[in-house]
Amino acid sequence: MTGKLTRANWEDNQYHGYSGQPVKLQFKKAGTTTYTTVKTVYTDSYGNLKTTTTANYDGYWRFSFAGTSTTPAVSAPGDYVDVR
Repeated sequence: MTGKLTRANWEDNQYHGYSGQPVKLQFKKAGTTTYTTVKTVYTDSYGNLKTTTTANYDGYWRFSFAGTSTTPAVSAPGDYVDVR
């Protein structure tokens, strides 16, 4: 899975990668309502996220950021994976 964590910079009115931040990779099994954290990964110096895992069940995968004192929490919408 890949992703990017960015935040607004009000000095130049653009979004920039948020480096060195812990982001949770979460899974929600099809037919359930709760996401479970599979692992925590850290953004690189550009805010990029990259990790691998094995999907054993149908369900939704997402990245979730808990936030900091200056940046609010955010979770990506889940991407559905159909295991065959």
